[in-house]
Amino acid sequence: MRRTLSVLGVLLAGPAGLAGLAPPAAVAAVPSSTATLITGDRVTVRTAPGGRDTFEVQPAAEKGMARALAHLRLGGRDYEVPGTALPYLGRGLDLSLFDVKALLAGAKAPVDTKTFGAALAKQFKEDSARGHFGGEGLFAGGASFTLAGAPKRAAVQPRSVMRTVSVDATDIGGKPADTGMAFLYNTDDGNILASDETFNYFSGGTAKFSVPDGNYSAYGVFWTADADGNPTEMRFSAQPEFAVKADTTVRVDAKRANSKLTWVTPRPALLDDTGFLFRRAAKTGPALVVDFDAGPGVPISVSPTAVPVRTGALQTYPYSRLVSPPGLGTPYEYTLQKAAIGTIPQQRYVITAKDVATVDATYFSEYATVGRRQRSGMFAFEDVGGRSSHLIELPRKQTEYVSAAPDLNWFGGISKYVLPGPGSFPGWAGGQYEAMHRYQGGSSVTEDWNRFPLHPVGAVALLPLSDGSSYTRPGATRAGDLLRFALTPFSDNQPGHTGFGYYGEQRDTITGHYRLTQDGTIVAEGTPWNGSTTVDLEQEVGSGPSTLGLTVDAGRTGPMYHQSTASHTEWTWKSRHVEGATLPPALYCARGDDGPDRACAVEPLLTVGYTVGGLRPDGSTLSGPQSLDLAVGHLQQSAASPVAAATVQFSTDGTTWQDATVSPRGDGVFHADFTATTEAFRGTDVSLRVTASDAAGATITETITAAYHVYLS
Repeated sequence: MRRTLSVLGVLLAGPAGLAGLAPPAAVAAVPSSTATLITGDRVTVRTAPGGRDTFEVQPAAEKGMARALAHLRLGGRDYEVPGTALPYLGRGLDLSLFDVKALLAGAKAPVDTKTFGAALAKQFKEDSARGHFGGEGLFAGGASFTLAGAPKRAAVQPRSVMRTVSVDATDIGGKPADTGMAFLYNTDDGNILASDETFNYFSGGTAKFSVPDGNYSAYGVFWTADADGNPTEMRFSAQPEFAVKADTTVRVDAKRANSKLTWVTPRPALLDDTGFLFRRAAKTGPALVVDFDAGPGVPISVSPTAVPVRTGALQTYPYSRLVSPPGLGTPYEYTLQKAAIGTIPQQRYVITAKDVATVDATYFSEYATVGRRQRSGMFAFEDVGGRSSHLIELPRKQTEYVSAAPDLNWFGGISKYVLPGPGSFPGWAGGQYEAMHRYQGGSSVTEDWNRFPLHPVGAVALLPLSDGSSYTRPGATRAGDLLRFALTPFSDNQPGHTGFGYYGEQRDTITGHYRLTQDGTIVAEGTPWNGSTTVDLEQEVGSGPSTLGLTVDAGRTGPMYHQSTASHTEWTWKSRHVEGATLPPALYCARGDDGPDRACAVEPLLTVGYTVGGLRPDGSTLSGPQSLDLAVGHLQQSAASPVAAATVQFSTDGTTWQDATVSPRGDGVFHADFTATTEAFRGTDVSLRVTASDAAGATITETITAAYHVYLS
């Protein structure tokens, strides 16, 4: 699954479900591991309960062909290949070097990954100027690089007559192609060709393959580059369907790719990042996917087709991010993708209000920083997915227009700042993930990222609970007498968001502690692993009806954190033995041997959402009268009782606490008023302490240190 960026994922379900990045809802509870490609690009992989994986890629380069990324699914395996490596696959660079699963299994790159990427980019620049790739510089004298410990494919004796398929092409300049790649795929059975038999290079205008009889699809990828090796144009030319019964020649000339990707948007917008996905599925076996993220500002052209394929399936779509021109007031951007099935349409798309959702987005940060934002869309037919992240200046308020379709799900996240470092999410820090969700065309929504105060939350599924395409693990469940917890500290107040928990970089001090009690007796206590995103706890308790208590502490200090630096949360609730309960398809209790285990019930822990009135994107309000709205509820899908009461206290020194005036507004909503003043030039922090209870006796008490800031003006 895939992909790029550096941030998040979407937990995708079963063989017919989605796949690609895991929705933060489930992210917290999904194991991940990170591999480094030979070029220095880092790939984080998450494995969903159903056994499917989601990939996130943090490119080592910000621009140029090294930033362009090709995700290839060949022979049922997934490869992440930077653009600078693509021309050398099989002629200097073994495909296994980009086999993420092989890297995660312990195979080692044969070079220093910190320097090889730059050396390869230099080689690409020189070879691009020569018009020929391989045999020079890094690859002089037949030098080649392979992955030590990578699985080897045994030689297979052909069981049928082999035919020569010549995939002929002229390049973008109209000459017989000596650059570019050809892909060939058997649409009867995706297992017929191995990964390294699926692609070849053009030489003298042709790329040759040896294959058995059957139905096939051919796809040509062409590019041009400037004197510095930066891509200036990409073309994708397809012959989606043809039969091979004898030696056969097909053409995928670059000039056939004459439909330039064009978005006509209601507001003026400039192309920033763009790519094109080609997916060809056989009647049986794994699909072929060539997903080329061309990078910032690179024009793309595609060959349209008119006749629907008859064997297997064909799905394609372009994806682009466009940004507002400078000087137009509040910035805005478009994140767009349009799918086609059966044929490849003309690539001019006129976007109207009904095609997109309008998102009023605010990104909060107490410091001026440069972070990363990822928004990835996946269609229902995809089995790989994900998009690159882009840099974003924080704090920030902007309008975002996002493609909406019934079969298009979105997920992603925000990094408050970027700093290379060890951990499950290399280079990302202080941010939030978002659960997989769907937008409705013509709708308007508000999304607040890292809005203070930050505190522990349980994951929330945003898709309908009957939708099993994405799995979410609730914050607390019980199966029999086994309790399971997955609570994520430093999460914001947007439903579906979860924070980075106990993950930090080398300059941070991260602390944490948890304690579980039954009728006042401690049954479990410990310290979360430094680097984990959640308090992830499994514990057996006594079977009789009892009152359970859970306390979670989290602290995070460092040069990039001033607000919401610590939280102390205490829950109590009544619990009993659970039998015969089953969660809906969108939720799961734990990983089972054959997929997600749903035989449990969600425990009725109380939840609190905070809305500080007049909070500015830098996490501050004006000195004087303050307002706070609380939304008190329960973990999703729990047997909730009516919310009974809530109290609020505040402190401007962290020691002396004062009561706020609290009034109920109905349906678990409470409004608090108080006055917090400061005479200090730098202002002062406001800490909050909230309690709430429900009719069944469940309680929550939460203290948030330096929840937000108050300034004189």
